[in-house]
Amino acid sequence: MSIYDDVNKVTRNIEQIFQRRKVALYALSLDYAARALQDFRSKQAQDTYWINRTFTAVDSVFSDAFFDGNTVGWLIAHGVQYGVYLELANDGKHQSLRTTINQFAKPFLDAAKKLVGG
Repeated sequence: MSIYDDVNKVTRNIEQIFQRRKVALYALSLDYAARALQDFRSKQAQDTYWINRTFTAVDSVFSDAFFDGNTVGWLIAHGVQYGVYLELANDGKHQSLRTTINQFAKPFLDAAKKLVGG
């Protein structure tokens, strides 16, 4: 076996480790997206952020994870156009999504760092 074969083997191993970590981060992102949505819905069921009149805005909030190249993460968003108004009106007094994201950001980043060894 030549030195080039050894280098190629090490390179493949590093790439496989990197790919496994990305997949693990994606799974973690799916978990946190679900946690965030569940937390939002349980709080908003009691009108924590704004008074529900039709429940359209609450029912349209969604979360998801993404895996795009080397970028992995999660999001939570409104599915109605006036979601921007709900978040920004009255200087953000009734914002729900930023509050939810902020609640889960540090635990997510801590878990992600643990996964990748950082």
